[in-house]
Amino acid sequence: MPSRTRAARVRPPAARLALLFTLCLMAACLRQPQSAAPPTAESAGQRVTAPSDPRLDPLRRLRQEGRFDEAITLANRLILQGEREPQDFVERGLTLAAMGHSARALEDFQSALLLNPKHLEALLAQGDLFFVMEMPAQAEASYSRAIEAAPQNPLPYINRGVARDEQGRFAEAIADYTSALALAPSSALALANRGVARSQLGDVAGMCDDYRRACALGACRRLNDARLMGYCGM
Repeated sequence: MPSRTRAARVRPPAARLALLFTLCLMAACLRQPQSAAPPTAESAGQRVTAPSDPRLDPLRRLRQEGRFDEAITLANRLILQGEREPQDFVERGLTLAAMGHSARALEDFQSALLLNPKHLEALLAQGDLFFVMEMPAQAEASYSRAIEAAPQNPLPYINRGVARDEQGRFAEAIADYTSALALAPSSALALANRGVARSQLGDVAGMCDDYRRACALGACRRLNDARLMGYCGM
C-alpha cells in the first residue's frame, strides 16, 4: 500500500503502502493500486523510513516477510506491555493495512495521532491508506497535517501533490512538487510527478524540461516514454 509516495515516506519500503500509478503523458492519469504499499515517484508519495528500533525491528521483519499474524501478535504484546508509544500503533496499523484490514488500520493510525497529533509516520500512513482507498481528499488532509508537522520534509509535499493531481487540481499539485524541489532539488520523484502534472495543463515544454532533469538524476523512464510518443526530442 501517494509516502505512501508519501506521499511524497514513499514508494517504497515495506513499511509503506505501495500505491503505484501509471504516470501518463498528455492523457488522463491512471492509478493502479497494489495490494500492500503507498504513494512513490509514480505513486502518491514516498514513505519516511522509520529509524531502527530494537523493540520494533523484529515486528517490521515479520511484516516484510509476510508473516502478518505473527507480526500482529507481537504488536499486540508491545502495545499491552509498553507505554502506549504512537509508533507501536503505527506498526500494527501498517501490518493490518498490508492484510487488507483498512478500517482497523485507520483506527490504529488515529490512536497514534491521539497520543501525538504531529506524529509524521502516522499522518503519512493515514494519508497513504486513504489514497489506496480512493479517498484523495482525505489523503490530502492527512498530508497537509504532515506538512504542518514537518515543513522541511519534501515527502509530504510530493504525496499531497499526487492526492491533488488525483482530484484534477494540477496547478496545486505542481505547486506542491515545486515546494518539494525547493527542499530537495535533486528529487527525481518530484520532477517526474511535476512533469506529468504539467502535461495535464498542456505545458509540453515544462513537462520535457522536468523529464530531462529527472533523467539527468538517473530516472529516465518518463523521458523515454515521452520520446516514444514523439515528444521531447531525442
